[in-house]
Amino acid sequence: MVKPFDPEEGWPFDEQTERECPLGRTLEDYTLTGKLRHFHNSFDSSLRAILQDCLYRIDDQEGVITFQILCPNETVYKRLLKNREKVRRSVGIVGEIDYYALCIERDSMHCQVLDMNSYKGGV
Repeated sequence: MVKPFDPEEGWPFDEQTERECPLGRTLEDYTLTGKLRHFHNSFDSSLRAILQDCLYRIDDQEGVITFQILCPNETVYKRLLKNREKVRRSVGIVGEIDYYALCIERDSMHCQVLDMNSYKGGV
């Protein structure tokens, strides 16, 4: 589950963490926006170009978390479905996700829900 930052719990990093992680972290690295940016940047340029037109949604239904990628058209949907294994490997950056779904608006919202644990092949 993606947990929001609570300043009363203390900062998610401290001086020791900064010494151990020389690249440094900012507060944005711990926000959902930062995690989505890192997710987007984890792909090569061709997939980043495809993903830049998509919208993202995290759906929590009774503790089952699904990361939904809302595709703007059929072409983007098919390309992401073709590259679903690359997407699956990077979705974990966003948080503790149980499933991810590639969605497109046809007559109604159509989502292909995929399991995060293993790649089973097929569509």
